[in-house]
Amino acid sequence: MDWNAIFIIALVIINFPVFRFIYRLIFSNPEDFDESVKYSFTPNLISFFRGKYWQDKWGTFKLRMYILLCLAVVALEYMLLSEAIGYFH
Repeated sequence: MDWNAIFIIALVIINFPVFRFIYRLIFSNPEDFDESVKYSFTPNLISFFRGKYWQDKWGTFKLRMYILLCLAVVALEYMLLSEAIGYFH
């Protein structure tokens, strides 16, 4: 296995508390998260006819922001640490 992959996997594992903190910032409770996941898999047209179009948009946005922020944390740490160490390119 490549050292870069091992380094990234270690960063993901180490950052679980950070991911949990981001989760608490974005989602009010586990049901809010579940609803966001449900809306992200529901087509917008179906949500529109159910009268939940804007809830769908907001739930999908929150889930995407959570994923993006978690990925950004790992990417930023990887870039900073690889520059500091000078080993990983």
